[in-house]
Amino acid sequence: MPRLTRYLLIWLSCTAASVTAVMLTVYFVIGLTRPTPPAARSVQAVYPSPSGLVGVPASSAAPTPTPSATPTGTPVKAPPTTRTPSPSPTRAPVTATPRPSPKCTGGPGLHTVPSEGGKVTVQYGRTSVCFVSAVPDPGFRTSTQQTDPDTLVVVFTSDDHRSEITATVVPTAKASVRETRL
Repeated sequence: MPRLTRYLLIWLSCTAASVTAVMLTVYFVIGLTRPTPPAARSVQAVYPSPSGLVGVPASSAAPTPTPSATPTGTPVKAPPTTRTPSPSPTRAPVTATPRPSPKCTGGPGLHTVPSEGGKVTVQYGRTSVCFVSAVPDPGFRTSTQQTDPDTLVVVFTSDDHRSEITATVVPTAKASVRETRL
């Protein structure tokens, strides 16, 4: 094989390999930075905790029954106790209702709306919007207001910031976020 042909084949091979490596890198970076639509996560279980037991370890919240003896002297097994999870100090409290009402069916569905103060998940129906959950960020408090079935307002407040999320189905299902510095 002549020397010029050999150099040409080597040059073409190197060029093809480098172009392929650059293309794969560009596709990988573009794939990582592509915006993804927000996804709502359904709440599988809601653990209500009475206000008197918040922060109390589960072992001291419910007394553990002890085995006792019957008059015949045979021991009786105590029923197994179920432990309810105690709130973790690192997680923000979740304000949630167990299930959206049946009036919130047939619409666009479940959506999560993020804000600087926290995240709100709502269920849009045909003619109404139902509150599912609100997760405030650390340092924020949550309040909800729903005077009409078609509009829900959730407010996250802190000492220096207020995030107001308004979800409505009139004229179409949408949510708006208003951030305010105090």
